[in-house]
Amino acid sequence: MMRPVLLLILSVASASAGQVLFKKGVLMTGEITLKDSVVGELLRVIFQPVVFSGLALYVISTVLWLMALSKTTLNFAYPFTALTFALVMLSARVIFQEPIPTWRYAGILLICLGIFVSSLAKG
Repeated sequence: MMRPVLLLILSVASASAGQVLFKKGVLMTGEITLKDSVVGELLRVIFQPVVFSGLALYVISTVLWLMALSKTTLNFAYPFTALTFALVMLSARVIFQEPIPTWRYAGILLICLGIFVSSLAKG
């Protein structure tokens, strides 16, 4: 049986990977304007394989999240979602070579510290 913290971390990792795939997918499909056929353009983007893979990871993330919530309190689990900010920013730096200002690195550190402090009391 998986521990809640492991489920939460896997959920966050899946959601973060989904965000990276969303970005990669839209870079491949081009700008989304919704000016022409809204439904057609949305379907074109959603069924682009990389974007669709990101959506699949979001489904996996949601299932893992629900499993974690069945084992712990919401007030313990929810702060872990902030890790997605840190993981997505760091992934954007590594994968897309997006610059990260120094203050955002400080923000990542504060997020991680906040999650560590809030997780000291078991839920």
